[in-house]
Amino acid sequence: MRKIITSLLILLFAFFVFSVTSVSAKVISDEKGSVNVGKTEIINDDLFIGAETAEVAGTVNGDVFVGAQTVKISGIINGNLHVGANTFDLRGTVKGNVYAGAQNVLVSSSTIGGSLLIGAATVNIDRDSSIGGSILAGAGGLTIDSQVKRSVYAGTGNLTIGSDAIIGKDLYYSSGQEQANISSSAKIAGSIYKSEVAKSPSNIEGAKKLVPTAINGAKVFSSFIAFIGALIVGLLYLKLFAKYFTQTASIVSKSFWKSMGIGFLVTIALIPGMIILLITVIGIPLAGLAFLVFLLYSYLAKIIVGLTFGDLISKQLKWKMTTFWSFALGLLVIDILRFIPKVGFLVTLVVLWIGLGALTLRMFSKSN
Repeated sequence: MRKIITSLLILLFAFFVFSVTSVSAKVISDEKGSVNVGKTEIINDDLFIGAETAEVAGTVNGDVFVGAQTVKISGIINGNLHVGANTFDLRGTVKGNVYAGAQNVLVSSSTIGGSLLIGAATVNIDRDSSIGGSILAGAGGLTIDSQVKRSVYAGTGNLTIGSDAIIGKDLYYSSGQEQANISSSAKIAGSIYKSEVAKSPSNIEGAKKLVPTAINGAKVFSSFIAFIGALIVGLLYLKLFAKYFTQTASIVSKSFWKSMGIGFLVTIALIPGMIILLITVIGIPLAGLAFLVFLLYSYLAKIIVGLTFGDLISKQLKWKMTTFWSFALGLLVIDILRFIPKVGFLVTLVVLWIGLGALTLRMFSKSN
């Protein structure tokens, strides 16, 4: 719950906290109505839509972010597509990746240049669709009858691989069914891997033995969801406040120990400072604001350090990477380190201090 609240705070407060940086995007909002981008419309920018119903039939030369009850995409998106909806109908072309969370998803006669990452109750991908990357899906029911050039990773209650399905690499799945419905006519270039579902224990002792495994599985799943959420927030941060993002990350690399020291001081000074403000009564609103800013910065700390760490790794290995992929690499390494027993807590603490310190230094710097 804390992670969800913190994520929302980022979206609400980022516009105020980081207003020093210019924003480049087209934003369309109509919470009780509909938004329609016509077939002849061309948007040469990133597009943000918030509405009850949203339809994009035109061309968008950038990334698209949509939050609506019903979303229909039938146009051309020359970037990535991010969707949160009840019903999601994709009938167009997406040159990048598709990230979607919805109740019901239909992918029909569509071309996705990148990968499809999706969480839904039901997902149907028809034979006239093609996916240039992989499919990573968590769904109650998943039907794939399309071409997938790389691998399929599926966690689902019911899995159906149709007769026209072509999977370029491997199929990994965990299904509630005794046997997934995989057509003999489907073409799977690689291997099929099934994760066995544990049987119900026949006694209490057996159940006790399964508890640690279940807890670890829950931790891995929640960490994965948090990682995807941080990636999306980092992408938004980079798109909207690129200058602020990169400048703050550079503070970490140039003043590592100073950043960590200031972050440590900010952390230990928070509680006494809050108490003093609360005692004065008149300072209660300021205390609340200070706490919200602290939550915001605590979340952004990992994102800032992730970019710095990713840049360091890519330079050491001489990998040519974009800013986003450097950030994604660094974030992944940090999350892996956090899983190491006895080391994970220390990593979390150090990352928090470094990020907080860098953000505090950036706040009081003269550069814009």
